[in-house]
Amino acid sequence: MAFTKRSIELLLDLVENKISYMDTDDREAARDLKTLKQCRDTLVAISQGAPASMMPLPRQERSIPQMATC
Repeated sequence: MAFTKRSIELLLDLVENKISYMDTDDREAARDLKTLKQCRDTLVAISQGAPASMMPLPRQERSIPQMATC
């Protein structure tokens, strides 16, 4: 799937907006911030002519609250 230059610019703006509003007061938020910065770097590289390739992002483990059993 190819993206237009305008689509990449819009995605880049959205990622940068999200980064600017993030509050990194815990580890999960810090991981999310790191992932968003990697995404921003990838979008910048693509907008400058680098080939778009499938990059695996680090898997993020999220804790799921356990439900009590009766």
